Amino acid sequence: MDLLPEDVLADILRRLAPRWLATSRCVCRAWRAAVDKRGLLSAVAGLLPRSLAGIFIHHSDDWVTCFLRRPSAGPIVSADLDYTFSGDGDNKVEYSFEVSDHCNGLVLLQGRVVNPATRQWARLPPRPPPPCTGPEYFYVDGYLAYDPTVSPHYEVFSIPRVRRRREPDPRYKLDEQITWDESPITYKKLDPALEELEWPPSPCVIHVFSSRTGTWQERSFLREGAAAGTVSQMRIDTFIGHRYAVYWRGALYVQCQTDFIMRLSLSSEKYQLIQPPAAFAEPCHSFDENYARRLSIGKSEKGVYSVLVDQSRIKVWILDDSDGQFKWVSKQLVDHLPELQEKSYYQLESHGSWLLQPITSHCYTDPEEFVEAAPEQFEWDSDNDDLLPDNGNRTGYKAFITFIGFHPYKEVIFLNDSLVRVLAYHLNSSKIQDLGYVYPEDELYDLGNQVVRVDASFPYTPCWMRDFPQND
Repeated sequence: MDLLPEDVLADILRRLAPRWLATSRCVCRAWRAAVDKRGLLSAVAGLLPRSLAGIFIHHSDDWVTCFLRRPSAGPIVSADLDYTFSGDGDNKVEYSFEVSDHCNGLVLLQGRVVNPATRQWARLPPRPPPPCTGPEYFYVDGYLAYDPTVSPHYEVFSIPRVRRRREPDPRYKLDEQITWDESPITYKKLDPALEELEWPPSPCVIHVFSSRTGTWQERSFLREGAAAGTVSQMRIDTFIGHRYAVYWRGALYVQCQTDFIMRLSLSSEKYQLIQPPAAFAEPCHSFDENYARRLSIGKSEKGVYSVLVDQSRIKVWILDDSDGQFKWVSKQLVDHLPELQEKSYYQLESHGSWLLQPITSHCYTDPEEFVEAAPEQFEWDSDNDDLLPDNGNRTGYKAFITFIGFHPYKEVIFLNDSLVRVLAYHLNSSKIQDLGYVYPEDELYDLGNQVVRVDASFPYTPCWMRDFPQND
């Protein structure tokens, strides 16, 4: 193929299906040049997940995720997912609408995978129990792996976790089941042999659902390098927030207990552990010290990023493997955020240009709260938008700032200020933008002394490819 003139090569490549045409760019420089110079991908580029449509946000007091939508002059992604209800007519089975993961346009809900852009979805078969011994010690979290430029098929990885230590209450006997926070708990006598097992094990057996086969299968991943510690050491990690994953270049990076990163190579079925770039954040003496530790990972312009937001400081690292070794390279250290620390955006007269919508239309009572904005008035440009307006209409207080996501294609991070507002912070220019409310103000006031926080959030990149593998 190297002997072919570029115009002949381009004529051959343009005969490929869009997905394989996109994949052909990765073969060599000559193929990439033939595709790019002639704009062969221009027809399909708009179908791929290359833009930010909004942020899925889940609050600690609700079982429904909201969608903070970016106004756009292009196709609009609907937050109404009623069509994923199971059943016919009035005999519908309602699942939870809590988003637990997102990858290149697909979102993972309870028991199903959905493409909100094309309104296609598929039901997952019941997930097998964790392959580890002792259910009182282990549970699993689900993560998506999907690349529409490579294949229409996706996979769901059921990653095993170690349950955090719960000391027996002297009021209850061992093996006696009680209810705590509406969940059954049974205090078990600790197993010394199990407590001292290395974690993660090798091989690490993981249940993986493939849309190609339509079934869950066990896959064994061999570890390269040392373990992160023991089961007992994992159980002292009391952080109860959502742990994120990044699918990048054929590997799944999963944030695990004590913040080590498990990198699963899907082609070699091996995994290795990457130490976090920073230790646990010191408590900030907020209402919840567990929530104060906010080391997280995400995908942005240059690949896998890690961020630590600790009150007024922001630390950002990029994962570099250019020399064959994985190491965190400091991207930026912001010692303080004066615009956020000295001013409160807890209440502004403006709700911002982004629109907050419940994920399903039947879950809110007043549709007029979510009126569509004119696209030409509120089109958001992450490079050229105005700074946060100084209109003097600030009241209330600022509780703290937390991280809620990376912009997938620009070095911008999204922050939650005072529980209710979403801000965009540009790493390269230190520019700050107010995007809007993350929680409707009337509901916020009704909560009284109850603290509402963002438990999980996922910047969403829509994929308009329609070859989604659905249920038969």
